[in-house]
Amino acid sequence: MTSYFDGMVKAFEEHHRPKQVSTPFPTGTDGFFSKATPVPKEESSRVLDRGYMRLVGMLLWVTRNIAPECSYGTSMLCKLMSCPSEQAWNAGMHMVSWLRSRRLHGIRFSHDGNTCPIAFSDASNKVDPYDGKAQYGFVIMIQNGPVVYCSKKLNHVGLNAFHNEYMAMCETGKHVVWLRQLLGELGLTHMIHDPTVVYGAYYSALNLSVEDFVSTGNQYVYLPYHYNKELEKLRYVKFAKKASKCNLGDIFTKSVVKKVIDDLLPYLYGEQAIS
Repeated sequence: MTSYFDGMVKAFEEHHRPKQVSTPFPTGTDGFFSKATPVPKEESSRVLDRGYMRLVGMLLWVTRNIAPECSYGTSMLCKLMSCPSEQAWNAGMHMVSWLRSRRLHGIRFSHDGNTCPIAFSDASNKVDPYDGKAQYGFVIMIQNGPVVYCSKKLNHVGLNAFHNEYMAMCETGKHVVWLRQLLGELGLTHMIHDPTVVYGAYYSALNLSVEDFVSTGNQYVYLPYHYNKELEKLRYVKFAKKASKCNLGDIFTKSVVKKVIDDLLPYLYGEQAIS
């Protein structure tokens, strides 16, 4: 991928001034975009003419193949495909600088890594003011490397952190089931003999997956999201707690600070084994 990274930098060398960055995407308010914030037509036209769509397309290709930590950033940039701002362009250039600095890094799968899939799920409680939906993300690891990962907005509005987490667990569970069925068809049944552990970060959401207690705090959850309960009963999935500081899913739901990247990225890339 080094030649691709070099080509991406060269494609935007007229506008890109390489700089030292310590995160895949700008942090704070610079790392959150919404169509609720109007962009003057002159500004969006200027950014589009500069090659914004080409930039996002190249970043998407990298994200899907070699840079899972960029999933959140590309998701944010895709929100503004038709009306990008200068802020979005600068964030894209930030990502180019990040990828350039990591051009020699790659995902490392290990023969002595986790044979059984392990999933990490998370959801942000910061909603998009345009539609009220929060970001969720997950990653499924096999042999110490990511094989399935995602960063998207939830399909429905969450009323609180528990609600968002519960819906994110369901989205993660769907992909776990797909992966388990694929492994079964390939004859790798030893990898799915036990339930796949899905780590979440919110006790209330985890407890609801195994309890049938209905209260005013959860009676509003749409029935399809109780797919979580069925997965537990069928022993396809085992939901478990993992603190946010140890949850790889955290990288896929928000623009995290340097310390989080430094702590979690070695595990995401398989440079350190998951215990």
